[in-house]
Amino acid sequence: MVPASDGTTTFHFVPFDLEGASPALSWTGHVVACDSPTPGTLTLAKKPLPPSTSQEEHGDNVARALNAISDGSLAKVVVSRGQQHSSAVTPEEAFAKLCQMHPNALVYLMHHPEEGTWCGATPELLLRAQQHDVDTVSLAGTRRNPSVAWSNKERVEQRLVTNHILDVLTQKGATHIALDGPKDKTYGELAHLETRISATCRGDLHGLAQALHPTPAVCGLPVAEATEFIRDQESHDRMYYAGFLGWSSPLGCAYYVNLRCATWGQEGVNLFAGGGIVEGSSAEEEWQETEAKLHSFAPAFLP
Repeated sequence: MVPASDGTTTFHFVPFDLEGASPALSWTGHVVACDSPTPGTLTLAKKPLPPSTSQEEHGDNVARALNAISDGSLAKVVVSRGQQHSSAVTPEEAFAKLCQMHPNALVYLMHHPEEGTWCGATPELLLRAQQHDVDTVSLAGTRRNPSVAWSNKERVEQRLVTNHILDVLTQKGATHIALDGPKDKTYGELAHLETRISATCRGDLHGLAQALHPTPAVCGLPVAEATEFIRDQESHDRMYYAGFLGWSSPLGCAYYVNLRCATWGQEGVNLFAGGGIVEGSSAEEEWQETEAKLHSFAPAFLP
């Protein structure tokens, strides 16, 4: 997108935690077709990156999450981790690789002189609208082996996300709500459970996106309590990981959850991944799930 004061399209880049240190960013301009940027075009901001999350630290966070679920203060919470690499390819090269690896995902490259350079390939739609017709998805649960059936834990996790989205749409006055799924949604070698949700909704579409964010798929339930848990327990700042990005115009919008992403800093590049913790979750299995998610996009960032 080319910035212009008379533009009709606005690009939004929103952090996970609107009360955190990372601000919501937006640019207005014109959408134009262009070639992939040449390596070396971008000047990287020398921002410090959070250290990698150890398996022990991640396991401790999962244990605390299970305790909060056991005492009834949470129904679900997403525990994330960072993985730092001192050697990385340029953002332009990573973007080109991700386009090849995940042609059916939203692949993006975002550069800001202060908030840094981010790149990712997300499979998750937050909100798409044309006039008053809106679409969103409930995406949760991860399966690494296609021959293994979905567990009850994974189906419960996905149902929690679906029910929350339906509650938000109802509160916003949506009508003609229809569901399709859950069905398998593939992302590389991984599969997720996805329910597609359509509705009719009049009013502020960006406001609807903000009401949907963060969904329980990246945060937990209840949303406020899960967000507070994440603030208190995760040692790293998620910044824009698990936030949302996309475009709005007078005709509609298209917003996606910022997953399978990374940011560059003075120490190299930091990749993010997470998983939903519900009753019955295992710290070892959750660690392996984040390993699989990182493996699904990490090769694009590493030399």
